[in-house]
Amino acid sequence: MRLKDTQKYWDFFGKSDPLFFILTFKDKRGGKWNKEEFFNTGKQEIAESINYIKSLGFEIPAGRALDFGCGVGRLTQSLADNFSEVCGVDIAPSMIALANQYNRYGDKCKYFLNQKDNLGLFPDRSFSFIYSKITLQHMAPEYSKNYIKEFARLLKPGGLMLFQLPSESNVNMAPFTLKSRIKKALPVFLTDKYYRVKYHFQPVVEMYGTPAEEVKKILNGCGARVIDVKPDGSAGKNWKSFQYLAEIK
Repeated sequence: MRLKDTQKYWDFFGKSDPLFFILTFKDKRGGKWNKEEFFNTGKQEIAESINYIKSLGFEIPAGRALDFGCGVGRLTQSLADNFSEVCGVDIAPSMIALANQYNRYGDKCKYFLNQKDNLGLFPDRSFSFIYSKITLQHMAPEYSKNYIKEFARLLKPGGLMLFQLPSESNVNMAPFTLKSRIKKALPVFLTDKYYRVKYHFQPVVEMYGTPAEEVKKILNGCGARVIDVKPDGSAGKNWKSFQYLAEIK
């Protein structure tokens, strides 16, 4: 799916049922998320991530943090308890509008709309910590791979990045059908047309994966050192997914 269509769909989700489309628990569809409960999930996730990093013998780098795919600020605000400033970035105007509305930290949390396939709105070495969960999985690999490279560009020496990305689907993994091989080989603009027809031109939550070895190769090629890679269940039972922790020396 082209990035502009990803933006259009997520802007629609932000206007229709934003908290559900961020955390898709079946019993929360239709505006049933309690806002405090929703944001508390962010506090728990960030606390677990920080404990994980410390368990590997690393200190959380002080300074400025980036929350890539911030949505309404669920994780951005929780990161603000641990960093001097946090920047949340999202592709959907409706999500950024809500993030500003829900913001409890004033100028300590700043939100940015970014509809480009890069993070050029920030200069090199802008952040000490970069975090991204359940975001890269919703964009075609040609975009997610480029954003990973951008993470490496934006990290200061000694900075850490922690992000999640599926590697492959657990459904029909063996062996690939001719149909799936053709779809994988097609350029994004053609597969986008396929999904538009399949889903009757309605917005859909797309899922994509990139093999773990390829992700590690991208990181190494950007001068990042991979510290740890571990299985991550946030992509759901139908996907094999990993969490990556890497540093810039």
